Amino acid sequence: MSNNSGKAGVIILILAVIILIAAIPWYFIIAGNLESGGFNLFGPRDPGISSNEPEPPDAEPDEPEDEPEDEPEPPQVPDEPDPVLPSEDTVISISSVDPDIYRELTELSSGSNAVAISLVLYDGDTGEYLTFEHGNASREDRRPVNVETKFRVASLAKLTTVICAMVLVDEGVIDLDTDISIYLGYEVKNTNFPGTAITVRMLMQHTSSIFDSGAFQASRDRNTSEPVRFLLERGSSFRRNEPGTNFEYSNFGYAILGAICENVSGATFDTLTREVLFKPLGIDAAYVPSNLTDQENIAVLYNDTHGVTRSVQSQLAVTESGVLGDDLHLAQGNLTISALDYARILTMIGNGGILNGVRILSQDAVREIYDLSVEVDGFAQGFAYSDDVFFETEGFFWHTGSAFGLLAQYFQSAYPNVNRGIVVITTGGSSGSELNGMITICKDLARAAWDYWVIIDGALYDDVEYENGADDG
Repeated sequence: MSNNSGKAGVIILILAVIILIAAIPWYFIIAGNLESGGFNLFGPRDPGISSNEPEPPDAEPDEPEDEPEDEPEPPQVPDEPDPVLPSEDTVISISSVDPDIYRELTELSSGSNAVAISLVLYDGDTGEYLTFEHGNASREDRRPVNVETKFRVASLAKLTTVICAMVLVDEGVIDLDTDISIYLGYEVKNTNFPGTAITVRMLMQHTSSIFDSGAFQASRDRNTSEPVRFLLERGSSFRRNEPGTNFEYSNFGYAILGAICENVSGATFDTLTREVLFKPLGIDAAYVPSNLTDQENIAVLYNDTHGVTRSVQSQLAVTESGVLGDDLHLAQGNLTISALDYARILTMIGNGGILNGVRILSQDAVREIYDLSVEVDGFAQGFAYSDDVFFETEGFFWHTGSAFGLLAQYFQSAYPNVNRGIVVITTGGSSGSELNGMITICKDLARAAWDYWVIIDGALYDDVEYENGADDG
């Protein structure tokens, strides 16, 4: 027993000596690295040290690195530019912000013989809408005009018709330079030029050679069955000039544009416009007034002797034919809308097709709209350009509306990156016009209102120059 214990002790002593001898070199290695800071038992290695070997003799010592400066993050480039958009509308009477301008507008209105006037001065970048109202929406019951009063705005409807057509262009179902026969489903040719196609663009530009013939006027009044195809195939509504070469203002052309919109969308024109334009923007407007939410605030239309030309009841009696592609009395002039809501639509156009986060048109479509113009005697219908009549240094895109005693005009600044303008709607006033086609009463009121921007922001409009021959419309 004792011999075995002795042997075991010797063996343990020998193992201890062997372990001690093996551990001595590791002690010096670990101790040396701890002293140099090059090795940390409880953390990652210094990223600057890859081994324990000394650096080559010719290696330059590391220079201390400068502290890196905080570089700004590169801007995030969106898929398309983000226009300046108001978070919400600010609607206020101009009397609250500029009593002098208000008094001048009141004096002009009192001297104009108009029964009703509604004016909106807008700034699309801030969402500011300054309003002015004068007179009565109905003389018979002494109902005053207010900011929500709705008017049948005649040819101002053509802009919203173009917008709705351009929505369909964005969706790829209409091409501006395609023969309209494709969309109508039957051949449409000016028999004097059978080899020249009539395109959608020509309809919008009033260069299609299709004019407002007596037959068109009669059919529009009766709203007979299948009038569009009948009139076009009959051939009596074509001028003897080649399509695309001559400007002639054509309500019939816009009736056909409305018919095309109906055919390609499968919806009646009033339904289409409310779904793709008015409802998305929260606007109560319609080409068929009985589809308005607020029918109690429609203005009666009066002529310049203050006789009733269109009562509220007669306006509410307007209907659609129910046959797609055959209405002749909506798209060119039957829009019923307030001046304030029309200003909102202009704001959307000026913002590149978007308003308060709701996109209606692509920016390409907006550019097409501004290009839909043909210069005639220094200006054009559609978006019309004036470089020396309204202000010496300020150009405007504009369009007029005139029917049944209503006189209306919008003005949109052509100053680069300025989304400002004016909408003026009147009934019962004088129908005098300027040499360039502007309506005198609307021009006078608009010019007085525009002084508000000139007064508060006059430097913006100093020394503005426009090239002669710039796009009209």
